[in-house]
Amino acid sequence: MTHPTPDDAPVVVTGANRNVGAHMAHRFLDDGFAVIAQYRTPTEAIDDLAARGAALVQGDFADTDSILAVADAIARHAPRIRALIHNASAFSPTDDDARDAAEQFQTFFEVHMRAPYLLNTRLGERVRAAHGPGDIVHITDIYADNPAPQYDIYCATKAGLQNLSSAFARRLAPDVKVNVIQPGPITFEEWVDAQQQQQMLDATPLGRTGSPDNIYCAVRALLDNDYQTGAVVAVDGGRRLGRQ
Repeated sequence: MTHPTPDDAPVVVTGANRNVGAHMAHRFLDDGFAVIAQYRTPTEAIDDLAARGAALVQGDFADTDSILAVADAIARHAPRIRALIHNASAFSPTDDDARDAAEQFQTFFEVHMRAPYLLNTRLGERVRAAHGPGDIVHITDIYADNPAPQYDIYCATKAGLQNLSSAFARRLAPDVKVNVIQPGPITFEEWVDAQQQQQMLDATPLGRTGSPDNIYCAVRALLDNDYQTGAVVAVDGGRRLGRQ
């Protein structure tokens, strides 16, 4: 199968101000796509994307009004969207204090579930390729299928996002393909100590972390395949096989 060439409709990447999101936005630009980069906090990565011609949408996913404001800003940039990549994420262990954990739950719900739901609902009719279906890709986590108790809120909301993806795959077909990427260990947060990192790598068959480019390659493969929707693709070095 030949890879389709980019058309003039942009790819939207949420959470494009750091790490995997920033890398994906740059790689789409490298491959000739126009890019709309959504972000909450300005970073050097956002400045770099602006210098390369990406359209920027700053906005928070804190509540319904702010999410819809982001959707409206994206719509003003793009009457047609080639792909909508839901990369924005919040991640931390569940707090021991119940009240603080409840606040975490609200934040994770807004970012992982309400924002993708509202963006898909508001923008879904604009997601079209020049020839064939457009794409929505949700970035979840291998923990969505096999949750870790210390990250139960994070896992639950990522699992909810995965369920939403299946629903949208049915709702938006045949004009939009909707798929899921499940990353495994790509980068470690600074609060994960060396012992924890090594334990995770020991339980990963390929014995190493992945890279943001591994995620980009998986996303691009979904965009290039016009007969794949409702799929869940793990990009984890086999980590899910080593889970206890």
